[in-house]
Amino acid sequence: MLTLHAFGLAIGVIPVLLVILPLLLCLAAFIRLIRVKHQLFVGLPLITLGNILGAWHLGVSPEWQLGGWALPIGIRWALAPSTLALLSLTTVVACTAGLTAYAERAKQREYWTLWWLMWAALNTLWLSRDLFNVYVALELLTLSAAGLVALSPKDPYGFSALRYLLVALIASLLYLLGVGLMYGTHATLDIDLLSQRASADTLHAIAALCITLGLMMKAALVPLHSWLPQAHSRASPSVSAMLSAVVVAVALYWLWQLWQGPFKALGMQPFFAFLGSLSIVWGGINALQQTQLKRLIAYSTIAQMGYALLVLSLAPDASAYPLALQGATTLLVAHGVAKAGLFITAGYLVAYHQSDQLQQFTGSAHRFPWLWVAFALSAASLVGLPPSGGFVGKWWLFIGLWEQQRWLSATAFLLGTLLTAAYLTRVMAIALRPAPSSRPKTTPNCVPALIPLLLGGLVWGIGIILLAQHGYFSLPGMDRTTRFFAFPALIIWPLILFWQYRSPSPPTRFFSVVLWLSALLHIVALTSQEWLTFYTALAWLGVLGWLLILHGTTASTPQAARTYLAMMLVAEVLLFAATASIALQGTLAFEQTTFATLSTGTALLIGSGMAIKSGMLGVHGWLPIAHPAAPALASALLSGVMIKLGVLGVLRLTPESASGIAAGQMLFYWGVLAALYGGLRGACSKSPKTVLAWSSVGQIGLLSAGLGALLWLPENGALRTALMLLVVSHGLAKSALFIGAGQWGKLSRGHRQLIGSGMAVSALTLIGAPFSGGLYIKSWLTLAINAQGFAGDLLTLASLATAGAMLRFGWLLKQQPPANLSTEPEANGWLWCGWFVLCSSAWLVPLIWLWWLPYPGSWLAANLTALGIVSISGGLAVAIVYLRAILTIPPFRLPSIPPLPWHQASRFRPAWVVERKSRHWTVIGLIVAIVSAIFIIIYLYVINA
Repeated sequence: MLTLHAFGLAIGVIPVLLVILPLLLCLAAFIRLIRVKHQLFVGLPLITLGNILGAWHLGVSPEWQLGGWALPIGIRWALAPSTLALLSLTTVVACTAGLTAYAERAKQREYWTLWWLMWAALNTLWLSRDLFNVYVALELLTLSAAGLVALSPKDPYGFSALRYLLVALIASLLYLLGVGLMYGTHATLDIDLLSQRASADTLHAIAALCITLGLMMKAALVPLHSWLPQAHSRASPSVSAMLSAVVVAVALYWLWQLWQGPFKALGMQPFFAFLGSLSIVWGGINALQQTQLKRLIAYSTIAQMGYALLVLSLAPDASAYPLALQGATTLLVAHGVAKAGLFITAGYLVAYHQSDQLQQFTGSAHRFPWLWVAFALSAASLVGLPPSGGFVGKWWLFIGLWEQQRWLSATAFLLGTLLTAAYLTRVMAIALRPAPSSRPKTTPNCVPALIPLLLGGLVWGIGIILLAQHGYFSLPGMDRTTRFFAFPALIIWPLILFWQYRSPSPPTRFFSVVLWLSALLHIVALTSQEWLTFYTALAWLGVLGWLLILHGTTASTPQAARTYLAMMLVAEVLLFAATASIALQGTLAFEQTTFATLSTGTALLIGSGMAIKSGMLGVHGWLPIAHPAAPALASALLSGVMIKLGVLGVLRLTPESASGIAAGQMLFYWGVLAALYGGLRGACSKSPKTVLAWSSVGQIGLLSAGLGALLWLPENGALRTALMLLVVSHGLAKSALFIGAGQWGKLSRGHRQLIGSGMAVSALTLIGAPFSGGLYIKSWLTLAINAQGFAGDLLTLASLATAGAMLRFGWLLKQQPPANLSTEPEANGWLWCGWFVLCSSAWLVPLIWLWWLPYPGSWLAANLTALGIVSISGGLAVAIVYLRAILTIPPFRLPSIPPLPWHQASRFRPAWVVERKSRHWTVIGLIVAIVSAIFIIIYLYVINA
């Protein structure tokens, strides 16, 4: 009996701690009864205790009848799992933002009075199940939030706060009108009773329109969002964190409750699909145009709310998409935690730099590294990088869109992800630029970054816990395919890491950290046994590759890094959509997933994403741009091991037991064309690293041709082995060539003869010179492909093109003047010994397979053919040099792809003009009328249908 009494007492104390306590602290702050630090000392632990008690008793679904009045007259509060998650979000954000405000010495009586009132109103909104109780709490929330904005020194005349207040009051009137219609019809405002009694008639449609317009204004959904950028950007950091994280989220939460309850029979899914998609795209476009950090984050809130609204575009039966509902809630929580971290970080950065302009943060990451680490953690979750909480929420929600074939919403979803990545990486790129020399150095202080670091770590912890609970991760392992890919990595990675340690280039600690992280994630990709882990490693390696390229010192480095990142992000979006499709099949394990078992759309998504990752012809634009601009060690990694992961992904989905697919024949001939084109472009290039980049395009084309033949006949074990040996040989040779080309300008004439011999070995391996491992591989590929009915002899032309590129590479190196002995850096013998091992391994390792996989044709004939290729290409090169010297023939240039108009894309003027006009009251009224008209038109269409 005593246990039951204690149990009931514990349940009864939950609303006291979550609502009554903040109200008491509000009064205490107003009459100055308790000091601020004592308010925080009492309030934060006890409110947190209320959340803990709620989680402890969640299994019994506690409810409270306020005042003892029973339904339908009484007011009911209830605690559900989603409610607890959002209550916990409010507690986390309010605690961290409150501590930040206290550290900023926000001790005025009005501030903390409004702060506690806002917290009490938020908790009331999460717990309440009565629409009029919600109206009262929304009014308290509006008044307290507007008051907190007005207290900001950046809004001295209160214009932003007044606009926020007036829009919110109009929204409240609309909401109250709808509530009145519902009460007059059903004599109750309990949402569960209304769900049972409501019908799809005109009266309910009018009530739904009024309530929806009101909540849309409060949630700042496009096009009723004009108040948010000003209010959120001008408020203090702690207030901005609360506004963006939870204040706008609570209005969206009640849209969910109403349209999944009383209004679900109205069938307005197209309406919410349109508004959600519009918010995602419009918010992202305007965020991309901003020149101020806090305004950029504010527009990001508008875009992220659009994602959560898309859950209402799904079928009205909530049981049909439980994972999507869980994903929307997770997305709301993850967004709130991440957005609080971004605004708090932005507050510190603005204070340190005395400016909110993005260009003032140039080089800031080198001065305040921990603050920018916190910013990056939260930003990555907003983008949806796995395994963050933002990724889990977006992934589960996208699965619902994919399952119900909401293709337009899914397209806006993916486009919004690209826009989110564009504007957040733009901020990071500015912060990572070299700092101006005139700017004074600041001693790094990690203490201010503790709270945003905690929030950033929390949002990642949420994602990892949720994925682990659903059993998505598996233990690492190695099979025969991944062992081939791991072999060159075991040689390349230690050499590059040791090289950076002994002879750092560039000499920055950050570059070394990125190298080590890339090595770790490469191991994860190689040992993954299911698709999600593999995709996670690929996504992060794309980001780390961008960071590696940013360390280049050429004038084209920024453009090259942007191009590379843009292509990688497109690939991640395609693979993200494919991941959702694969998950719907019930398993993500490689052993149960093949191209033959996937739908055509999923196979195309995976193939397109892997093609971009590998630099296949047609989506190769980043390769010849990124490699010349990147540091030599970064180029060696990108070409030696990272681009091979795209090939690994295709091979993992093409096991020997898989069925063949007809697209393999087309891929073969496309790969041959790529091999020819890459070699020709390399032969016409003007710098050694550009030649190597185009050579990589050609070699990936050769791999593509082999993959095409393998997709046609997956059980061909010899062809599979030859392909994987080509991966080994090309990775080792290309890494050696990029490292050698990067060091070439530092070598004296005597050292160049020695290093040049090693580079010649690597180049001849790529060509397929006589008695080389490259010849063995290409000869085997030719025979195996001919056996399947393809024109395998076309690979001979590819070898000629590669030979031309390598001769051009050697010629360009020869034109570079040697370094002065007096200025030559001290050589490190161990580094160059490791490099020679790299060169010789590319030549010798494939030949070992002669013992296990003897060459079935005439080895003598193959070597004579290779000798002929080398002789012909050498003769052509000599002839071209001779004729150019005599006839003065201008260099031949193939057309190239023009650079992407990045600056024009980030200055989409029509969007900015419309955004400025939308702040006028007459325009706001017109927008309300237009939204109402769209609602009515869709409603009439649904009724007639």
